[in-house]
Amino acid sequence: MLRLWLSTLRFRSDLDRFDDADGPSVVLLWHDKLFIAPLIGQRLFGRPISALISTSKDGAWLVAFFRLMGITAVRGSSNRRGAAALIALTRAMRAGHHAGITPDGPKGPALVFKPGAIALSRLTGRPFLLIGIRYASCIRFGSWDRFAMPLPFTRVDLTVVREAVPAEGEDDEAVAARLQESLRAISADPA
Repeated sequence: MLRLWLSTLRFRSDLDRFDDADGPSVVLLWHDKLFIAPLIGQRLFGRPISALISTSKDGAWLVAFFRLMGITAVRGSSNRRGAAALIALTRAMRAGHHAGITPDGPKGPALVFKPGAIALSRLTGRPFLLIGIRYASCIRFGSWDRFAMPLPFTRVDLTVVREAVPAEGEDDEAVAARLQESLRAISADPA
């Protein structure tokens, strides 16, 4: 049923496939757009993805969903098992996997960038890929992130922006503010 629902979505993007032959990236998207993340991973990337997923009970459902869609899970978050998750994602990237992170997860605040992805980029020397997702129409839930589910047959606009590894000496707060602004700009739902 889920695959059927996802197959009805109409994607519009400035690229058909992202050229990831030069190596993996730290892939970033907001938590409210996780529903179609595995489908985007399948459509855009040639490399496998290892996604950071919360150790919460809700995270267990997401692990099962991602596994069904071919994405490997790394369990952890900013509050629990953060260091272990950072090590596991570093290993996955060194093995050639993209690392998928929702920088405002697992509990928000929504659209506020936390620094874990920056640490991963610095450790691996790999750039960021910001994935902007806009639904023409969707249902929003009452959760902390106002989780969005696209309605069947809706248009999904994708924007991919590549951002370089933070410069040596560049302040993490400044990097987070820059990435947050960029990701918000390319992810804002149509008015």
